[in-house]
Amino acid sequence: MEGSQTGVGNALPGVPSQDGITGQASIGVTGNRTNVIVLPATRIRQQRKAGRSMSKRSGQSGSVKLVGSKWYGRYWRDVPGKEKREHPLVVLGEKSSMTKPEARRKLMDIIEAEGVNKPQHLERALKPVVTFNAIADAWEAKRLPLLHNSSQVITLGRIRKHVRPFFGNMAVEEIRTGTVNDWIRSLTAKRLEPKTIHNVWKDFRAVVNWHCKQMDKPKVTWYPDLPALPDEEQRWFTQAEVKQIVDAATGQYKVLFHLAGFTGLRSGELVGLRVEDLKLEHGVIEVRRAVWNGIEGDTKTKSGRRNVFIDSATIQLLRDFLAGRQTGRLFQSRVGTPLENRDICRRVLAPLCEKIGIKPGGMHAFRHGRVSHMQASMMPGDFVKNQIGHSSLRITSNYTHFEHGQKREMVEKLLSCTQNAGLYTVANHAKAS
Repeated sequence: MEGSQTGVGNALPGVPSQDGITGQASIGVTGNRTNVIVLPATRIRQQRKAGRSMSKRSGQSGSVKLVGSKWYGRYWRDVPGKEKREHPLVVLGEKSSMTKPEARRKLMDIIEAEGVNKPQHLERALKPVVTFNAIADAWEAKRLPLLHNSSQVITLGRIRKHVRPFFGNMAVEEIRTGTVNDWIRSLTAKRLEPKTIHNVWKDFRAVVNWHCKQMDKPKVTWYPDLPALPDEEQRWFTQAEVKQIVDAATGQYKVLFHLAGFTGLRSGELVGLRVEDLKLEHGVIEVRRAVWNGIEGDTKTKSGRRNVFIDSATIQLLRDFLAGRQTGRLFQSRVGTPLENRDICRRVLAPLCEKIGIKPGGMHAFRHGRVSHMQASMMPGDFVKNQIGHSSLRITSNYTHFEHGQKREMVEKLLSCTQNAGLYTVANHAKAS
């Protein structure tokens, strides 16, 4: 149909047509000729996959720059738990002592030592950060319940008060010796006793290494600058002091303090005793439990579960005290509950020490005194360890103390042994001349 024109179709919205009218495109057919307006193709940019990948890295050599008289280097380092990489600045050396190529080689050595060009480095950075709080939560849920009652309360309190506030949100793998020493300095600034700082450090180390064990990893080694422990001898009661305390005590406390001084039982073991544990016909006390903070549980350690032999005087004292009683707690409060160590020390033992005029000590002073008396009496080390309930002779050695008179006596005894053997001494030399 010559001379006719037909308009067909609509343009894409918002795209100008040939006649300048937005939103309209014309497709015209005139005779055998078709006029088509072809819009230019829009370039679509392909979206890259989010995240970091080693396939996009060819390895870095860092950059070296001279500032003043020193060479400085920079490189990129992935940080666990952070999307943004660090760009640390390191001092490479003095201009007078190295050339720029030498500075580049030193920077490359640093980069290789850190392993930032290795796939494993990126893998570590991409893994979810394991914070101290996370592993401490797991430790409290899984490991803490297996500890002794006293350890559960004391250790948990120390960790929550002194460890979590500092290390809580830190990535465990990023904790270095310098970080640990900063923490120790902060504890010292708070005027914590050196012994407390040592104990808190052991708590921190135990939690982290427990986590490493669960992950089949080797223990972490740090090199902390711990404060020196004061060279003060643990308070211990001599045999004379034990006698004074027992003589001054009354009621069940006379028997309690006698047993403490003549068996070396821990305070929790003493107040956990039941009449059924006394095998007086055999001269034995079976230690099977301990009480701490009013809660009855197992002994402090596996070695604490033991049979302790007692002498004839102690057997008679117990028979008189029991007066035919066959069951129940050996020692108890007025309402039938276990005695509390803090109450014993504060209300009974401390006033007694003041009354008889000796330096005050806790229930543990009886235990130290018993070990010292057994050692001074030349009891075999293994027998002492077994009776006291220690796991090693090294621990028993820490409980051993000697009076001045005992030391003089032992030295003189050594002199006598030497002279009797006919060995050379100053005394023998004087006799010979």
